[in-house]
Amino acid sequence: MPRWAQYVLPGIALALWLSRFFIRDDGVGVVNGLVVFLIVWWLVFFMMLPIGVRSQEEAGDIVAGTEPGAPMAPDLIRKGWWCTIVTSGIWIIYYIINESGLVARYMPTDGSWG
Repeated sequence: MPRWAQYVLPGIALALWLSRFFIRDDGVGVVNGLVVFLIVWWLVFFMMLPIGVRSQEEAGDIVAGTEPGAPMAPDLIRKGWWCTIVTSGIWIIYYIINESGLVARYMPTDGSWG
């Protein structure tokens, strides 16, 4: 078992326990918050993928048997960390807007949408 794996379950339990102090029952729940975070993370990640990528053809170093348009160094780990940071900021804004009641104030409650 990897060393980091022993911290995963206690970390999840701690996060769920702490969420009870910050999240109301009718607000952003744990599952709702996680789903929104993951969807936004993937969207931001796919937007960041082409940033700073040079193809083998542009670099002048084409490996035999590969596509000339293939990236030389996609730097996915750095992009993943930046994506997580950007997504965390977006999620915090989503959380604040949702918990402030701004969305609930303008949503119709009587079934009329017009």
